[in-house]
Amino acid sequence: MSKIIAIDAGHGMKTAGKRCLKSIDPAETREWWLNDRIAVQVQELLTAYDCTMIRVDDPTGVKDISLSARVKAANSANADIYISIHHNAGVKGGSGGGTVVYYCSSKDERRVQAMHLYDSVTVRTGLFGNRSSKVIKYGWYVVKHTTMPAFLIENGFMDSRTDVPLILSAAHATRTAQGIVDFLVAVLGLKNASQAGTSSAVTSTSGQNTDTLYPAYTGPKTTLSAAMTALGIDASYTHRKLIAKANNITGYIGTAAQNTQMYNLLAAGILKKE
Repeated sequence: MSKIIAIDAGHGMKTAGKRCLKSIDPAETREWWLNDRIAVQVQELLTAYDCTMIRVDDPTGVKDISLSARVKAANSANADIYISIHHNAGVKGGSGGGTVVYYCSSKDERRVQAMHLYDSVTVRTGLFGNRSSKVIKYGWYVVKHTTMPAFLIENGFMDSRTDVPLILSAAHATRTAQGIVDFLVAVLGLKNASQAGTSSAVTSTSGQNTDTLYPAYTGPKTTLSAAMTALGIDASYTHRKLIAKANNITGYIGTAAQNTQMYNLLAAGILKKE
């Protein structure tokens, strides 16, 4: 049966206070616009898969749909998962910030899924930030009152000197959307629309054919080289450099940040073969 995905671009176009800090962004870009830009691209990417999407906010941004109405729409549709897209604030013109994922469940599985969403997005965007907690259990209304697994993701801080230039870029929105879709495909087991109802083709967490990707590393946390070796992958520097190029990790010289990026891709099952 086709999975139902509820997508929520947080707030509305005119919601008070939800905008970028003027001293950093003179245009004071509205949060809804940033959220919607990602939501639209998530929807577009998901058209390649066998699933049904519903927007529980107002796609025009004119009206700020109440939280209860958003939750009711998702619950009534018997959605399989709920993704609420937001951007954060709180550093008041300082540096730092980053990505944060919220969930509200006592199930260990939900925290694991929240961490999976965080990893899937940040490996695409590189916006790890300096938050002490990357994944937080908290009772935001839309994650507390939905009847399906629900996650609220804050994609950077609108009052951060380091985050704002990044979150205003089109590239960041695209990468964030792709990360969200990587997560949805993996968690829901989505199949390419053209392959739905068949068993001849196998899709991976990114919807690509598995012969173009390395298998996911599911062992204990370790180094990139050790994880690759455990999977029988040549972990030599020369080979890692080729893999980095295939995964758009430019200028690979084996730094800790570059290896972490490759490791996260490998753990998510979306590391492309050279």
